[in-house]
Amino acid sequence: MADLESLIRVRKYEIDEKQKLLAALYKQADDLKDQRDALEVQLAIESEKAHSLDAEFLRYFAPYAEDMQRKIEGVEVAREQMEKKIEFAQDDMRDAFAEMKKIEIIDERRKDELLAEIDKIEADTLDEIALDSFRREDD
Repeated sequence: MADLESLIRVRKYEIDEKQKLLAALYKQADDLKDQRDALEVQLAIESEKAHSLDAEFLRYFAPYAEDMQRKIEGVEVAREQMEKKIEFAQDDMRDAFAEMKKIEIIDERRKDELLAEIDKIEADTLDEIALDSFRREDD
């Protein structure tokens, strides 16, 4: 039976790397949310200012507002795609963690079996010694 400690270490390293990737994806999703929020605030501020302008300037505001809305929608689409990546990365990390746990359980069972085997050998040896002592005393 092979020692599984090195395989467990490799799996732990893989899980750590997947956690780092997941953290980076969360950061990117937060950045996209912040970017969307900033665009919405900027559009709201400009809309408020546009209400105080006369009708001539309003015709320039409409294309600006449409462009800002397209940017907001683009950021939202990117954020939704990021959410899908996050979901995939979470599933991947869960699978890797489950695989590592399986290996740890197998390793633990193997160690328990080895200890039980050693205990049996020790018990058999002690029994043999006790029997030999008993036989010598009888003779």
